[in-house]
Amino acid sequence: MVMVEICIGSACYVKGAREVVVQLNELIEQKNWTESVSVKGCFCMKSCENHKGLGIRVDGVALDQVTASNAIEILEQEIEKRLCL
Repeated sequence: MVMVEICIGSACYVKGAREVVVQLNELIEQKNWTESVSVKGCFCMKSCENHKGLGIRVDGVALDQVTASNAIEILEQEIEKRLCL
C-alpha cells in the first residue's frame, strides 16, 4: 500500500492542498488504485516554513517543490514508481 500524506494546515490549504486532495482522489479512481493507494491528511510538515512547496509525503519521503499546479503529475510518477507500473 502506497501512503500519500498531504498537509492540510492553513498555509498549505491556502496554497491549494485541498484541490490536490480532490484531484489525487480522482486520479486514484481513474487508475483503479483504490486498493493500492491511501491518502491521508496531516498537519504541518514545515514545508512552507522551509520554502519547499506544499507539504506532501509519499511512503514517508517528503517531496520538494510541489505546487498545486504540478502536484498531480509528480504524485502520479511517485506512485507509479512504488507500484512498479
